[in-house]
Amino acid sequence: MRLHAALFLALMTLSGCGGAAKIVTSALQDGSRSQGTVYYVGGAGQFGNVGFISIPLGMQDAGYQGYVELVPWQGFVTAVDQMNYDRNRGKGIELGESIRRTSIRYPDTPIDIIALSAGTGIATFALESLPEDVRIRNVVFLGCSLSSHYDLTRAAKRVNGKLYVFYSEDDAILSRIVPYTGTVDRRDTSDGVAGLDGFQLPARTDAATLRQYRKIQNIRYMPQFADSGYNGGHMSSTERKFIARYVAPLVLGQPSEIAIAAHCPADDAKPARPHRSADRRKHAAEPLD
Repeated sequence: MRLHAALFLALMTLSGCGGAAKIVTSALQDGSRSQGTVYYVGGAGQFGNVGFISIPLGMQDAGYQGYVELVPWQGFVTAVDQMNYDRNRGKGIELGESIRRTSIRYPDTPIDIIALSAGTGIATFALESLPEDVRIRNVVFLGCSLSSHYDLTRAAKRVNGKLYVFYSEDDAILSRIVPYTGTVDRRDTSDGVAGLDGFQLPARTDAATLRQYRKIQNIRYMPQFADSGYNGGHMSSTERKFIARYVAPLVLGQPSEIAIAAHCPADDAKPARPHRSADRRKHAAEPLD
């Protein structure tokens, strides 16, 4: 069933709240949770749920038959949502519990995540809170306001497929406003912002971290994205055509023209140097000339 456009506008005037957006998101979909669930975690503030219409419709355009679940988590002030670390951790745990319940009710169907801006922090905290037997198929981050060096090791353990990160140097929100608020994980932007630079390896990297970072795929903004409505700005990555053409195939694990162009930060790892004692043992075992 489709809601009339006037009803869309009426619902949106209800203080811009996530509850109204959630009603609309549910009403415009034909898919079923029995075919899978995509959790959409929007950005900060009253208008953070931008994409609550275009994302489910874009997924449907791409042939998705599952259900897109909008995750209202926002307060009234954008900057407070970005900066309230303890509250955001709590919202991540709440989302993790919702995902866990879905996995129990629909044990044989895939669960995926799409997140925007500060919502990528909520999604990451949710992944970290999940039991390891609850698995996420794929994750897509748009306009991510996490630090580039945030350690994704624990979060990635819950992902079976890939965690894709679209980033753009032209994202004005991340480049001009986030320097004043800090990243959603409470880091200074001098450490880098994932939505501007992609994710980098954390300072301390061991074999377990490298294994998980093989799942991280940074996708730099490409000029052809503009043809589908994404102009490199902070919110245009939620446009329906962009979701259908570029995001949905990644979520669904289908062949994608841009997945080939993605860059994995684990490829930047320097080869481990053997320990000095190992060098001494090696040379001691070598025959003398």
